[in-house]
Amino acid sequence: MAASFSIQVLTPEGLVWEGRGTAVNAPGVVGGFGILPRHQPMVAALQPGPLRITAEDGVEVRYRVGVGVLEVTAFHDVLVLTDSASKV
Repeated sequence: MAASFSIQVLTPEGLVWEGRGTAVNAPGVVGGFGILPRHQPMVAALQPGPLRITAEDGVEVRYRVGVGVLEVTAFHDVLVLTDSASKV
């Protein structure tokens, strides 16, 4: 089984998605970027666009997110804080 990490997507209304995944592709303000297991800690600003999560079971979960931030923590977890997220 491929390495995975914890992912949370949060809006002001609450938790939108939580689980383990093997990849995240996000719409950064300076261009799209990807997160894989054991990514270095970072914080990036997000612009409106597609957020794709590859869940641990291989299913791709898609959202359209608004502005926000994505953080990769020191424990290699991913936290997406956005003003809106709608399932695509």
